[in-house]
Amino acid sequence: MARRPYVSRVRVQAAQETRAAILDAARTLFAEQGYARTSVAAVAGRAGVAVNTVYTSVGGKPALIRALGEDGAADEVTREVLDQVSRLTDGREILRVTAHGTGEVTRRQATTLKVLLDNRTSDPAVDDAAALAVHRYRASLGRIAARLADLAVLRDDIDRARAEEILWFYFGTSAWNAVRELGWSWETAADWLTTQSSSALLEPPPHRPPSPS
Repeated sequence: MARRPYVSRVRVQAAQETRAAILDAARTLFAEQGYARTSVAAVAGRAGVAVNTVYTSVGGKPALIRALGEDGAADEVTREVLDQVSRLTDGREILRVTAHGTGEVTRRQATTLKVLLDNRTSDPAVDDAAALAVHRYRASLGRIAARLADLAVLRDDIDRARAEEILWFYFGTSAWNAVRELGWSWETAADWLTTQSSSALLEPPPHRPPSPS
């Protein structure tokens, strides 16, 4: 029987920490200087590693920006939100969780989103990374739209595809950019977006005649 190759946990952890330090350095420098003006050598210097380590751990600048986009799209809060949504049956509660979850991800990934969106016209690699991040973000909202459709809580004139578009309108990057520009608190914005998206997407509750006095 062939032996499995031995993998040192210490080495794996060290490699993960090195990669994280490199991506943190790249994120900071891309935000401060712009993608085009940042060199791999500058990233290595900020991370405290050799230039060759950047290439072996992540890659050149296109790989760095892609990794930032992938890591941002894979934020653990997104997974938690999708897990909650899969278990919820109330449409408004699903939208409340979506509002607060997308707000939290936007806040946690603010620097990465700024780098991707502010630099996407400077280089095709940034544009590709931004497109990938947006695609994955919309795919997550698509899963939420599918859940609402499966629960039959959407308005009669809205199908799953239109629901995804409306979710993107209320919870996409442009919506949360507007929140920051307006200076709203994240909590206030999430509550307002929950109300507005509920009105746009969900069947209104049945009208109940007033009880006789």
